[in-house]
Amino acid sequence: MSVKAVLLASALALSTALPAFADQSNDTLVAAFNKEVQTLDGLYSTSRENLILSYLTSDQLVEINLETGEYEGALAESYTWVDDRTIDFTLRKGLTFHDGAPVTVEDIVYSFDWIADKDSKTRRGAFIRGWFESAVATDDRTVRITAKNPYPLMLRDIAVFVLTRKAGSYADGNPDALTQNFNGTGPYKVASFDMGAGVTLERFDGYYSGGPKAAGSIENIVVRPIPDWGTVTAELLSGGVNWSFNVPDDTAKDLGNLPMVDHTTGVSTRVSFFVLDAAGVSDPEGPLTNKLVRQALNHAVNREEIVEFLVGGSGQVIHSTCNLGMFGCDVDVTEYDYDPERAKALLAEAGYPDGFEFELTTYRERPIMEAVAADLAEVGVTAKINHVKLSALSKARAEGQLEAFQNAWGFYATPDVGAISNYYLEGSNRNLNHDAEVQSWFKAALETVDQDERAALYEKALKKVTDEAYLLPIFQYSQNYVHSVDVTFDAPMDGLPRLNEMSWK
Repeated sequence: MSVKAVLLASALALSTALPAFADQSNDTLVAAFNKEVQTLDGLYSTSRENLILSYLTSDQLVEINLETGEYEGALAESYTWVDDRTIDFTLRKGLTFHDGAPVTVEDIVYSFDWIADKDSKTRRGAFIRGWFESAVATDDRTVRITAKNPYPLMLRDIAVFVLTRKAGSYADGNPDALTQNFNGTGPYKVASFDMGAGVTLERFDGYYSGGPKAAGSIENIVVRPIPDWGTVTAELLSGGVNWSFNVPDDTAKDLGNLPMVDHTTGVSTRVSFFVLDAAGVSDPEGPLTNKLVRQALNHAVNREEIVEFLVGGSGQVIHSTCNLGMFGCDVDVTEYDYDPERAKALLAEAGYPDGFEFELTTYRERPIMEAVAADLAEVGVTAKINHVKLSALSKARAEGQLEAFQNAWGFYATPDVGAISNYYLEGSNRNLNHDAEVQSWFKAALETVDQDERAALYEKALKKVTDEAYLLPIFQYSQNYVHSVDVTFDAPMDGLPRLNEMSWK
């Protein structure tokens, strides 16, 4: 018997000696987060943990329906396009904040203005400043949002980035005002917060009905930071934890084989790929400026084996930087099959018969990055992995120092290729191809609301990107969840777990 099996058997024995699923008796769901929640204010953190928390505690004007791809009124009872850059939102009646104060049009205007203000330094403002012009109350229930130019992702940005805040929340311009004490509009309110111990939430009885977001059937949700998966396993088996996410594949499979634990797997909108310095930003004479070299690298990586043995779950091979089913992604593009001999031939044709050496900057999934480097070594290319923190990668990227870098892009749960446009637009430091045609096609697609026209522009852009091998797409992420068998949980289509939709069996 393996050491892992022994540990699991011991935990199982322990669990049978304790009251089973004791949390159901006091209607409290305990969720284990691998990372600590450091602020209650989702405007100042975009970590996965904060996104899950913000969904429970905050609301926006609209929410996306994942099944239809349409945006539905949330705090807004309805919305109307006035023209291709103006939307009127009519608030529902009887909306309240967690402190009992009514939600007013002034609160909506304040929220937009605060988020868009560069001086407020929110983590979401950069996503709306490029298009946002104004938010104006036209009557006591209607707010008119106007963009500088026609912008097809306007509703997406409002649904994802504009979390509603009570007017005056950040008194005296203090961005930390809601870090410890939070007043929101979501289906759960914060009862307590201790950075070391986690967050305790209570169901908000004043939450409005008839909206797209579930009000929640479980009375209390406790978020516990538990960084060690061994501890999560023991707590799950003993009834101290009911749910966890982002679980390593092996751990999730082992737990799923036990009678008191369910293992659920689902896809994520997040994709993994490498950006190659085709434009010569870091070195005008660098080997990656050669199209044949970039094509060789794409042929050299065994994506299928990486997905099968290292990604697992519901992971999938990708050939473009988006997911099939996403608007603009359902197009036929060049697919570089795993062909080391073809890669070697392309390298020789490019003038590198003995290969070459380059630096590959990465920040996550080190085993997968090492597998990629091993595949490249098989065709004579030495990828020197520089594994750093994301902040260091971002700094070096901004300074134009990277020959190639890893990226994991989550699309902010947006089923639209436009959400990854900053890898293709002029002026973005994520864009290392500087292709004038691709830049113009993406720019045009983001300046029209005509869906047919946008689809055609994206098709031309994605086909050229893959033909020129500007990037090296690898896989779509899988997401592992484990939970006690006495709770219901369905893997979300966009990779964002919604704990308010869970219930006891």
